[in-house]
Amino acid sequence: MDELDAIQASLASFTKRLDEVSTDRFHELRKCSFFDPIPSEWLKPVSEQAEIRTFSAGDCITSEGDDMDAFYVILYGTATVYYSRKVVGTIRSGECIGEGMFFANENISRSATVIADGQVIAAEIRPSGIDRLRGDAKAYLDKALLLALFKKLQGANRKIEELLR
Repeated sequence: MDELDAIQASLASFTKRLDEVSTDRFHELRKCSFFDPIPSEWLKPVSEQAEIRTFSAGDCITSEGDDMDAFYVILYGTATVYYSRKVVGTIRSGECIGEGMFFANENISRSATVIADGQVIAAEIRPSGIDRLRGDAKAYLDKALLLALFKKLQGANRKIEELLR
């Protein structure tokens, strides 16, 4: 029975650690402004589909031309966006990368390279994770995404206005 007790204790410890990791992911997402439109009860299933990734200064988060296989939300830090090797913008905490995968009916490639300026912590969500979301969790994630896109559009409009002056 000692072996069985040891196995059960090990399993209980493993289960507790999984619960802690899930709780940590939820809290990291809850602190990020991108996820503000998602009520906590619906953020929990979203957080279960996210992987927290850490990048160091100079790390490539995405590469122009690569297949879009994940969507990222920057939880901490900033990253520089390059198009055809020219700096075209900055992604900050609360902003997203790879939102095009939500709207494409087929595989699409990344339109830009994104490089971490310093330490960057990001939530990575893959299409399979999005497909697993049910009910209002998916609807609220869609709302958060639309709000993020609206903010990007406003920023692009401001840049156009500056160029036209």
